Amino acid sequence: MKIEEIINIIQNPYLEFKEELERRTSGRSGLLAEVEDYLNCTPGKQLRPMLVLLSAKACGHLTQGHSLLAAAMELLHNSTLMHDDVVDESEERRGKASVRGHWGNQVAVLCGDYYLAQCMAVLQQVGSRSASEIVAKTVMTMCQGELDQLYWTKSGGTSKETYLEVIGGKTASLMSACCELGAVSLGENVDKEHPYRALLRDFGYEYGLVFQMRDDMADEGNMHDIHLPEDVDMKEVIEEHLVKAEGLLEQLPDSDAKTALKAMLELKIER
Repeated sequence: MKIEEIINIIQNPYLEFKEELERRTSGRSGLLAEVEDYLNCTPGKQLRPMLVLLSAKACGHLTQGHSLLAAAMELLHNSTLMHDDVVDESEERRGKASVRGHWGNQVAVLCGDYYLAQCMAVLQQVGSRSASEIVAKTVMTMCQGELDQLYWTKSGGTSKETYLEVIGGKTASLMSACCELGAVSLGENVDKEHPYRALLRDFGYEYGLVFQMRDDMADEGNMHDIHLPEDVDMKEVIEEHLVKAEGLLEQLPDSDAKTALKAMLELKIER
């Protein structure tokens, strides 16, 4: 299944997500507008919003509120990328000058803060306490992951356990939050606990680990943030977590959303 086919399954909510994201990242002037236009030219695959929407559809309660949550997570993702490039002193991202590389640290930090504030504004618009708690916890976990990376990078070699802990905090926690947000009930059943919430949260975490490990394995220029552990068969580790992710999905009832989530596990990483 190609990414276009996956998007077709959530077509209308996905369009609502795109509209909200555009509303939050356009229409301004000056330096902020330059950065927004620059980022909007290469938006990436936007996998995180897709995880929110597919998870919500798999739970059978996809609403406009979930499209807003999808926009919030894409805003948060872009915020973390700008901040990460400052911390890692990265001049490029995916073969293109990063915001830091193009405009410098000050602009990258301030624009990252702006996108984070926009994320918070969308969450307030949704009005779900559960969603706000999930995002707040995720931001704390991602910051801890970044600090762990700095610590272990300075300390030298990386073990398998350390590597998984770092990418779990920096990457998998955000993917996990996206899937869990999809399971948050909105509207009349606001904040009602959904039976698939923990399952989707765990699936998102395993998906995030697989995604990041594949990305690091494909990084021929060794530009990933933390070194891959030595003397470890990474293909074997990826397969282990892929099996876990697939096992979690099997517990969901059959649906086109479930099929699409399975397909996302096989999407190729393009650098």
